[in-house]
Amino acid sequence: MKTFGLSARAAAIQPSMIRSVRAGMRPTTIDLGLGQTDLPVTQAVVEATRDALSGFLRAPYTPNAGSPEARRAVATHVGVDPEAVILTCGVQEGLAVALYGLCEEGAEVLVPDPGFPAYPNLVRSAGGRPISYPLRAPQAPGGPWRLSAQDVVDRITDKTTLVVLNQPSNPTGSIADPGELKELLEALKQRGILWISDEIYEDYLWSGQFCPARQVSGAGPGITLSGLSKSHHLMGWRLGWMVGPPDLIRGLIPLHQHLVTCAPEPAQRAAVVALSVHEEAVAETRSVLKKRRDLALESLDGLGVITAEAAAGAFYLFLDVRPWLKTFSTTAEMARALLAEEDVLVIPGEGFGEGALGHLRVAYTIGGDPLEEGLQRVRRFLQRTRGE
Repeated sequence: MKTFGLSARAAAIQPSMIRSVRAGMRPTTIDLGLGQTDLPVTQAVVEATRDALSGFLRAPYTPNAGSPEARRAVATHVGVDPEAVILTCGVQEGLAVALYGLCEEGAEVLVPDPGFPAYPNLVRSAGGRPISYPLRAPQAPGGPWRLSAQDVVDRITDKTTLVVLNQPSNPTGSIADPGELKELLEALKQRGILWISDEIYEDYLWSGQFCPARQVSGAGPGITLSGLSKSHHLMGWRLGWMVGPPDLIRGLIPLHQHLVTCAPEPAQRAAVVALSVHEEAVAETRSVLKKRRDLALESLDGLGVITAEAAAGAFYLFLDVRPWLKTFSTTAEMARALLAEEDVLVIPGEGFGEGALGHLRVAYTIGGDPLEEGLQRVRRFLQRTRGE
């Protein structure tokens, strides 16, 4: 009898440590792990979607790249022509389309370390070879991580075809220095190398200066990915976009078409409304998250695991717990102990690459008493288990 197995493309995807750690949660667990907020969808978006669905006698496809209204809304939001936009099923699908559409078999793609695990996984699945470039580790305990243009350039070979960027960074919360980013993008342009910039956390900036890759003077062509999952709490609605040179975007539309046909039509309607009230809605969310960030930093103050400068963007604290590795062999073991002893979930650094060893990611995406209690439990655990 013939046996069946996974294709090389499917087998290239490694299990997510984020999801595997979550498998140990109990109903009582305080979740400081998952990168999604507990905040409600803006009322204007809810009402517009309800009105649209109330007359929904049909559920039609839109054009593959998105409805004209939704493409115009995104184009206006980011300052490009609608022909430069594809509406995607979240940033994840946009990332897959970009990598499958631009990565040749055997090509090298540079990805950040620490970084979101989808980057190397999808590069391998696309037939490429992910090459990690380091975000420079903090010089002082709990300090900021930094992008070095030279560190990236030093890893470029004649097989390099793409460089993946992410700012604000998941998991570190860091923002690229504008000078370093400009130096890097100019170097990529000189070498004819495309970039992909994941900017899904662009609306949550607490310190430093954020510069979108597409707006950098002297930058060559590339793809920007973003969406509404983080800014408008529409995680499960799966609405994102990719923005790039129109010729490149037109070439990627057929791949997007044969993967998903189009982004969900109701979500595209929601996007038009969400982007029309974007600044007001995001300002309200920023205010809430800023208070949570301040609480998180205050709760962990004095332990030497994080600084305000390090928590520059997104909604994560990337705790430096290297001194605790005298007690625990890995941060995965440490996270499991925290879950078992204090019933709090955090994500171990191993899930984000070798550069993240000795770190834990804490998300301040929940609020109220659970956040305060969870942070106090983390503090108690760290005080109790630190090795001398």
